[in-house]
Amino acid sequence: MDLGNPATPENVQVKRRFALRILLKSVTYAFAMFGFLFIMLLIVLCGLLTNPTVPVVVPEDAVLSIHLDEIYPETRRDTLLTEMGGMRPVTFAELLLSLEAAADDERIAALAAKISDSSLGLAQIQELHRAVEKFRSSGKKAYLYSGGFGEFGGGTAEYYLATAFDKITMRPNSELGLTGISVEVPFFRPLLDKLGVRPEFYTRHEFKTAMSSFTDANASENFRNELSRLVGKLNKQMKDGIIRMRFAKEAVPDMQSLENQAPLPAEEAVRLKLIDEEAFEADWRADLAEKYSGGAVALADYAANVGLRDEKNKIAVLVLEGILSEGQSIENPISGEAVVGADTVLAQIEEIAANECIKAVVIRINSPGGSYGASDEIRHALVRLKEERNIPLIVSMGNYAASGGYFVALAGDEIWADPGTLTGSIGVLGGKFVLADLWNKIGVSWLAVDSGETAGVMSANRSFNARQKELFNRSLDRVYADFVQKTAQARGKSADELDKLARGRVWLGAEAVAHDLADYVGGLSEAVDAARQKAFGSDEEKVSLLFYPKPRTWQEKVGDLMSHMQVSASSQLKTELGLEILPVDMLKRLQYDAVLRPFIIK
Repeated sequence: MDLGNPATPENVQVKRRFALRILLKSVTYAFAMFGFLFIMLLIVLCGLLTNPTVPVVVPEDAVLSIHLDEIYPETRRDTLLTEMGGMRPVTFAELLLSLEAAADDERIAALAAKISDSSLGLAQIQELHRAVEKFRSSGKKAYLYSGGFGEFGGGTAEYYLATAFDKITMRPNSELGLTGISVEVPFFRPLLDKLGVRPEFYTRHEFKTAMSSFTDANASENFRNELSRLVGKLNKQMKDGIIRMRFAKEAVPDMQSLENQAPLPAEEAVRLKLIDEEAFEADWRADLAEKYSGGAVALADYAANVGLRDEKNKIAVLVLEGILSEGQSIENPISGEAVVGADTVLAQIEEIAANECIKAVVIRINSPGGSYGASDEIRHALVRLKEERNIPLIVSMGNYAASGGYFVALAGDEIWADPGTLTGSIGVLGGKFVLADLWNKIGVSWLAVDSGETAGVMSANRSFNARQKELFNRSLDRVYADFVQKTAQARGKSADELDKLARGRVWLGAEAVAHDLADYVGGLSEAVDAARQKAFGSDEEKVSLLFYPKPRTWQEKVGDLMSHMQVSASSQLKTELGLEILPVDMLKRLQYDAVLRPFIIK
């Protein structure tokens, strides 16, 4: 058989069989996708028919019931999968708004919450702590039950939140894991060396350590010192809050000694006045039922009743949650991972600009950063919106508003940060993973034909040559200088002053305010009040909050699901046909990115 001649009958037959195989596979996956989608649509429709959405009547003398171990995302999670479950998660903003409304609602007499191991970040927990304090300031009681704070360890942040309540009850024989704050950062360099993957990354500057997990075998001294500083300050914030709430009129215990002894049995926690009583949950609920005749109202039901108050006066709340990137925003309905796409955000900003009823904008940022270009594009669009519409723009930082996330925040008239917000990280990085040694290990060679010294600069198959390295680092210098200059201009500092606070260094929110990188300590509620004050001259003005991203239509939900199914099916198809040699998603390049290193905080 002459394989060199594509016109031979044998080769024509091979091509036809190959084409038929591709066609059959494509048809099979297409039918599978549409069949799966059809079944899910039937389930959703049945759910809607059997569980129609009706307003819940809130009785008098009711208790608002909240489970704080549930997920409270910053953005709406209204996908077909949440429709199938019959209820989408309550957002963090809706949680705060519900507590604010309940404080003024004469039908709500008290608040009852459960917590053990929460997925809320430290900054969110601080915001929620203030919201519960504000609820109590209305004269109403707040009760908390825990089956144990943390799983043998951890639990410090959950217990800090619990101290905002009037009464803390724990299950008998459970433990209070007041073990302090722990931050873990993995280092993969020895593993990459064994695989034959060589990271070539450059940073601006010494504290920009987002890629240290890949470039280093161990933490550098700068890395370790900065992380120790952050952990120490975060832990102090928790301890100071606990002492203020539980021991304002009592002898203050040695918190470090308690931390070293933890986890503490529930009976010991009662003796030390860290909690108020031991009880089983059924008895705790029965006691609340005796005190309050209206029974419990679930947060999800109550939040659905916290509606718009004024259609003419609106404040837009633009939520940016996830890695900042070019293109469209993406939310995987299965994993829940989110990417903030610049194109999507720019379209949302244009929609806000065209709505004359919007009198102010609040930008809620919960992002460790991402693409420098995407961050700058969003920042610039927000500045234009503010100037062209002549409306106030207030920024609220969540758990993260660092690097590219902080860059976006510079558009605000005011920047609000929680004490534990991770912010700053003013710096950039760029580079690539080189797979040359890996290809050698598995017997793959590549032919490269270049038209000049800088051609193929981002190829993963070879290292930077001397000229490419020089030009790449020159570009990083330019991008860093641009970041510093724009930050200095926005914050009223000289470039030299700003550089001392930059160089990739991470700051907590309270530190950022002290260094004038942010303006005020506070969260989303305070930012909304500030926007209302600036727009209407009073923070008591009745307004509607218009959230972006807006609720998804059925078409959008179906389209999202279809796109994820198509990606999954096409990947499987390529693998079966041998069209993909090595899927290495984690080895994609990072060029001119402004990101914070990954944290695992416990």
